[in-house]
Amino acid sequence: MGGGIQMEKKTIGKFIAALRKANGMTQKELGEKLFVSDKTVSRWECDECTPELSLIPAIAELFGITTDELLRGERFHSDNAGTFGRQNTKSDRQFRLMLEKNSRKYKNLTLISIGIAILGFIAALIADLAFSKGLIGFCLAAVFCAAGEICQICFAINARIMINGEEDAYTDRIEEANTGVVRTAVKVSFVHIVLFAFCLPLVTLIDGANYGLRFGSWLGYGTLFAVAAFAISYVIYRLFVLKMLCDRRLIVLSLQQKSTLQRNNKLLKKTITVSVCIALMIGTGVVVLNNIGRDGLAKEMKFDTCAQFKAFAENDYEQWVKEGYGYIDREGNAVIEIPIEIVDPDGGKIEGNLSATDPKKVYEEIRNSKGEVLCEYYYNPDLYRYIRFTESAEDKMPVTVITNQAYYEANNAFQTIESTLYFSIAADFVVAAAVYLLTVNKRKRTA
Repeated sequence: MGGGIQMEKKTIGKFIAALRKANGMTQKELGEKLFVSDKTVSRWECDECTPELSLIPAIAELFGITTDELLRGERFHSDNAGTFGRQNTKSDRQFRLMLEKNSRKYKNLTLISIGIAILGFIAALIADLAFSKGLIGFCLAAVFCAAGEICQICFAINARIMINGEEDAYTDRIEEANTGVVRTAVKVSFVHIVLFAFCLPLVTLIDGANYGLRFGSWLGYGTLFAVAAFAISYVIYRLFVLKMLCDRRLIVLSLQQKSTLQRNNKLLKKTITVSVCIALMIGTGVVVLNNIGRDGLAKEMKFDTCAQFKAFAENDYEQWVKEGYGYIDREGNAVIEIPIEIVDPDGGKIEGNLSATDPKKVYEEIRNSKGEVLCEYYYNPDLYRYIRFTESAEDKMPVTVITNQAYYEANNAFQTIESTLYFSIAADFVVAAAVYLLTVNKRKRTA
């Protein structure tokens, strides 16, 4: 049998146990200082598991050692400098494995926070489409998105690694890992904002709690709200939030990254300024269009004499009758034949017409200030949008008429112009975003 000496393997757990005993602490006392149970400390010391990466700096600071020494499992002395390289490699490997473990755990928790928000979106979908309870659906989505965001913030705080003031061996890698944690949290926040904004039409486009929104309308307006919310959030993050995170060292950037960020932010400000100016000019057109209104776009017909107006009214009315919309009874009332469908007791259908008499006379009188009748004309509200007389004139002339056909054409023109203007505003922002992203991407390639 060989007579070699068996050397005890140095581990983090055994080192923690030795440090704890040297400081006269029990497992329970150590656990209380680190906010973990004594069973967890026992598992560390038995090498059943290693401490969370976020606790490594706290343990090192508690015992007055460096993170590097804790990861190696022993204190570094000048007399064992010959083995420092090998031990340092060991601690590096141990630290890398703990970083990977921490990263995997954080990513899994991140999926949970996103899943919570998605559950809220599904609940809103069911409440709106299945039960026509759009407002309740929005409230559910808002609560779930808020819960998901709160969970994500807690996960990010727990995943960040504290940096010992005396630590320098792993500071850069710890800061890099912490930066990744915060950046991931920001991305998840964008997801929550987009899902919340997608549900905003359920409260902004519905009049009451017992109404729902059709899926097509929700999809269209929801997409518009989501894109707008993402764009606004991105601008706020790039111009304000990111700087605050960097100042607090929650996100650590190199000098080159800071320089690039400043250049890109200047470009973003210029792009936003130009885009907003263009949008305001187009928006002025929208305001002018709404001031003009559909009646303002409608083609007016003016008649200078009662005879001209009466001839127009009679011809127009006769054309209405010829097209089968109705007829005149003996009392001069308009009678309309309305197609109806009657079901007999056996379930059979009986086709027929239902005659409905318009209670309003189909002729009107034009009187002067003395009450004298100047003329009578056929009046059909189904043909005219409005008839406006000149009240200040003795003969009430000229008279201005807008027919329903003219209003219908004006309404189509109004909607076409309005849609074009709104599309132009959307296209303006899309082009601005594309120009900004392409320029930033070009700078990355040339850097």
